[in-house]
Amino acid sequence: MSGHPRLHRRGAVYYHRAVVPADIVESYGKREELISLRTKDRAQALRLMRIKAVEVDNRFELHRRQISDRASAPVLDDLTLEQMRAIQAVYHAHLLEEDEQVRIEGLVEEGDPLPELPVPGFDEWGDGAREFSEDAKRLRARFKSDAFFDSEAEEVLSWSDVNLKVRPGSAGFKKVVAAIQAAIIEASGHVMRRHDGDYVPTPELGSTAQSLATPLMSVAIESWVREKTLESWTSTTEQEHRTWTFAFIETCGDRQIHEYSKEDARRFKEILLQLPANWKKKAAIRNLKIADAAARASELGLPPMSATNINKVLRFVGSFWRWAEGNYDDAPKGLFAGLSLSMRRHRAREERNPFTLDDLQRIFRAPLFTGCQSLRFRSIPGSLVPRDTGLFWVPLLALYTGARSNEILQLYVSDVREVHGVLCLAINDDGEDKSLKTKNAYRDIPIHQDLIRLGFLDHVEMRRREGSLRLFPDMPKGARGNYSNPFSKQFARLLDEVGITTPKTAFHSLRHNFEDFCRASHISSDVIQILQGRAQAGERDRYGYGEAFMKAMNEAVQSIEFAGIDLSHLHVTGA
Repeated sequence: MSGHPRLHRRGAVYYHRAVVPADIVESYGKREELISLRTKDRAQALRLMRIKAVEVDNRFELHRRQISDRASAPVLDDLTLEQMRAIQAVYHAHLLEEDEQVRIEGLVEEGDPLPELPVPGFDEWGDGAREFSEDAKRLRARFKSDAFFDSEAEEVLSWSDVNLKVRPGSAGFKKVVAAIQAAIIEASGHVMRRHDGDYVPTPELGSTAQSLATPLMSVAIESWVREKTLESWTSTTEQEHRTWTFAFIETCGDRQIHEYSKEDARRFKEILLQLPANWKKKAAIRNLKIADAAARASELGLPPMSATNINKVLRFVGSFWRWAEGNYDDAPKGLFAGLSLSMRRHRAREERNPFTLDDLQRIFRAPLFTGCQSLRFRSIPGSLVPRDTGLFWVPLLALYTGARSNEILQLYVSDVREVHGVLCLAINDDGEDKSLKTKNAYRDIPIHQDLIRLGFLDHVEMRRREGSLRLFPDMPKGARGNYSNPFSKQFARLLDEVGITTPKTAFHSLRHNFEDFCRASHISSDVIQILQGRAQAGERDRYGYGEAFMKAMNEAVQSIEFAGIDLSHLHVTGA
C-alpha cells in the first residue's frame, strides 16, 4: 500500500498519517495526509486506519490520473457555478482542518508556560481570523484581488481536490479568487464559534471533491479519442465522432461529466430531428450554431436528415457516453439509451441498386477503357488506354471480387499473393494507411480468370518492378483519411460522362452486381458472405482456413459467370 500509513497520536486522539508518494509530492500540495480518526481507543483506531488507508491510496491514484488528464486539459476562461461552489468547499475544509490542527497543538493563553516553538495565542488566533475575513469581504465586495489572493488561487487550482487549469486574468480566475474569499468569510464564522466553545467539525469533502475532479466533457473526449485511435479508429472515424460529440457540447454546454442528464440527450435529439443533411453546405444556415440552424431550417421548410442518419449521429455521441460510464464513477447511466428512431428494417439493396447490364456495358465501353485522348480528357476518344491507373482497374476489381472501394484502393503490391496455391487478393489492415470497415472484412479473395485475361497481373508486375508499395499509388488519400472519397468523385464523373444519372447507383452498385452474378451462378449464400467480408467468425469457422477451404473458395469464384457483359475488347493478347 502506498503512502507508508502510520497510526499517529496527538493528545488523546488518534490520527491516520501517510506520506505523499515521491512521484506526486510536488504537485499534491502537501507532503503528508494527516486525518483525524476521532477516537481515543487504540483498537478502534487501528480498524479505522485500515479504512482510511484505502481512501488515501485512492486519493493518491486519483491525483495521478488527474495529472495525466490535466496535461491535455484545455485552459478555462470561465467556471461553472458548481465548480465555484466546489472550490469554496475545498478551501473552507482546508481552513477548518488547519484551525483544528492548531488547536490540537495548543493555543497559548496568558499565564501558560512559554512553548519551545512559536505558537499563536488564543486571542491572537481569533483576531487573525476576523482580520482575514474583513480583508476578504472588502475585496470580494469589489470583485477584486491582490498579490496574496492571486498566489493562493494558483496554488488551490493545483490541489488534487481541484486540479483545474484557469487562465490568469480571465473571468474564471476572478471567480476562483471570489470562491476562496467566500470560503474565508464562511470559515471565519466557524473559527469564532469554536472560540466560543461550540463544536464545529471539519467537513469531509467526499462527493464535492470528487465532482470537481470529474473532467469537462471536452477534456474527456480527448482521452476517449486517444484510446479509440490506439484500438482501431481511422482518421475518418475520429473526425466523425469528434464532429458530433462537439455538436452535442455546442448544444448543451461544456460541463463536467456528472452534470449531464437525459434531458440533454433528448434536447440534442430534437435538434437532429429538424437538422437537414449536410447542413454546413446550405448557404441559409451554414454559419449558424447547430440549434439555430435547426430552428431556421424548420422555418424555411428544409427537409430534415433521414432517420438512418439521425440514428448514426446518436450512435456516435452515445458511444462516448457508454465509454464515459466505464471510465468515470459519476457519469450518468444510459444517457442515450432508447433514443434511436424506430425504423423498418431494410436491406442494403434498398440504398443502392446494382447497375443494369446496359449500364455495365456503357461504363466499360467508355473511352477510358477503349481509348481516350488523356486522363484529363478521358471522355474524348483517342489512342490511350490507361491500364497503369487505378481509375481503370478499381471498377473491374470491384465487379469481379465484390470488394469495397477503400479495400481495393489501399491494396499493397504484396497483397496479390498465393494462399495455399490459390492466387488471391488479400484484404487486410496490415499497414499504417489501411483500415477495414469491420473485423469480419479480413479475407483472401481468389482472383477470377477473367481478371488475368484482362491483364491485371501485368499491372501488378509493373508496380513490383517499380518498387511501389501500393498497387494504385496514383490514387491519393482524401482529407478525411481514406482513399475512397476522392475516387468516388472521379467515378461519379465517369457515370455522368456515360449518361448514368440514377440516384441509387454509385460505385457501391458494383458490389451488388457481384452478389447478383454469384447468385445467378448458384454460389451459396455462406460463400457469398465470406467473399464479401460479411460473414461472422462462427460462419467462417465452419469452413476452416486451410488448403481445402481455399480450393473451395477458388472453385466457387472461377465458376461465377458474368453473363451479359462483353469485355473481350479489354483482353490482353496471349493472356
